[in-house]
This record gives sequence, structure tokens and C-alpha cells, in this order.
Amino acid sequence: MIICENLVKIYKTGEIEVVALQGLDLTVEDGELMAIIGNSGSGKSTLLNMLGGLDTPSAGQLEVDGKNLLKLSTPEMMEYKRSTVGFMWQNPARNLIPYLTAQENVEMPLLISGKKPGKMPPLPGGVSCRKPKERAAALLDLVGLSHRRKNRLAELSGGEQQRVAIAIALANNPRLLLADEPTGAVDSKTTKELLRLFQDLNQQLGLTIVIVTHDRLVSSFVNRAVMIRDGRTSSEFVRKTVNLSGLADQLDDGEEQAPPVEELAVVDRSGRVQLPREYLDALGVTGKDMLKTHLEDERIVLTPAEKHQEEKESESS
Repeated sequence: MIICENLVKIYKTGEIEVVALQGLDLTVEDGELMAIIGNSGSGKSTLLNMLGGLDTPSAGQLEVDGKNLLKLSTPEMMEYKRSTVGFMWQNPARNLIPYLTAQENVEMPLLISGKKPGKMPPLPGGVSCRKPKERAAALLDLVGLSHRRKNRLAELSGGEQQRVAIAIALANNPRLLLADEPTGAVDSKTTKELLRLFQDLNQQLGLTIVIVTHDRLVSSFVNRAVMIRDGRTSSEFVRKTVNLSGLADQLDDGEEQAPPVEELAVVDRSGRVQLPREYLDALGVTGKDMLKTHLEDERIVLTPAEKHQEEKESESS
């Protein structure tokens, strides 16, 4: 579904250049539920904006659903944003028009695009819709909000607003759903409910879902999580054997659990690897220090150059 190769993004303001992405590589399979995790300034939101057609790379290759986003014309890019990708923001005010009801908000993408619900695949349960109102009502039912379809933004809780935003993003039957910090403004109980909803949508619709977040706990609810540091794919989180429903029940309000995953470093095509900052700090290694690399049995061992030399001298004496 997604292929990013050596992706670079540079922002220029006057004489100042900021490199947001520095040769990022990423592949996302069709139908995958995955998360992109990173701290503020890591480049994760920049990547999401480019996947959504809201920004363009400075260099590299970016393909989504077989479409080369660097070569699309303006009309083709508009159609891509209307049909291929659905987008939801962290701030509900960017997702919903406040003076419209929940149902009217979901209808809006259909009315703007002119797409006919009757030509779209049936929703789970074999629900077929012929009119925008019917599809909007069915989507709100799918996200568990059929009882709130006549309510406006101010009358909905944060979690309900995000559910409406998901229904809006699904209105035009996209192949890819992008979610920017969808749980950033809700409590832990609502976070659990939203992540379970993403799991259900992924399974029922076969939808590819990419969630961008700073919360590593999300990695416990997705099939794969990729960590981005300083504009590069740094590591992936691999889930250990665990009962997902049992894990979700442990996430009570005000209580954080360590996700049952392990973090594995990613080696790029050039053999480069990013080491976690906490590992380097533990060894007293700064950005200017050198490391000695050697093979030891089936392991690659990194040692500060000075320490390695001291060990050699001690062995010889």
C-alpha cells in the first residue's frame, strides 16, 4: 500500500533550512494496521501529511496504492485525496464543522465529491446505501454513534467527536485511513475504545490504517509499530505473545502498563542503524565519539573506542 524510499523533506524559511525527514525508508502492506511512533519534531507528522497529499517530498520516492505521489497532476492529486485516502486530525475542530450535526458532517465529503453511495461496496453486515444520508447513518452506526447523529460538535464528548471524525474519513470509501494523534486529547478509557474501533475497522473493512502517535502504548494494539527518530526509521516494535483483549482490560483510567513488545533496531540499505539515546548516555557516548565494531559469535558488539583500547592493553599485559 505504501512505499517510501530515501524520503527527504526540507523546509526553508529565509536562509534557514530544517530537515524534517533524512532518507526515510518505510513499507506498509495492504490491509495492515500499523503505528508510526516518535517524539515531537521526529518527522512523523511530516510523513503523515505527505501520505495524505497535503505536502510534497523534497527528494526520494513515495508511492501509495500504486500511485507515484511525486508525479500526480493537480486534478489527479485532488482525486487521490477524495478517493484513496481518508484523514483525521487530533483536534476535532479540524475534523468537524461545528454548526452541522454529526450526520451532516459525514454527508459532506459525499456531497462535495459527488460520489454515489450505490456504487460503493456494502458496509459490514451487507448494508447497501443508495443516498448520502443512508451511508452517513450507516457509518455512524458502524462507529457506535447512531444515537448521536443529530447532535452538533459542542454536544459531543471528545471520544464521540473522534468517532464522528472516523466516519467522515470513511465516507468516500478510502483504501487508506491516516490518523494523526487520534488519542492525544482523550482519557485512557476512551483511548482503549478508539483503538479497539480501529482494530474492528481494519478487520471488517480490510482497511489499511496508519496511526501517528507519540504514545508507545499504542504499539500493543497494532500489528506493527515503527519508531522514527530524527527523520529516519529507527526501530520497530515486535509484539510478544499476548492476549490483546486481556491487555486492553488492564488499561484502566490513570494507569499505564508497559506494552508487551520489544524494540528492534532497523538497518537501512546502506547498513546504517540508529542507537537509542539512552544506550549511548549509559556509555557516556556523545555525537562526536567513535565506536569500535566487531563480531562476537553471532552478535555485533559496539564498544567506545577508548574502552576497547584499554581492554586490549589489559589483555596483552
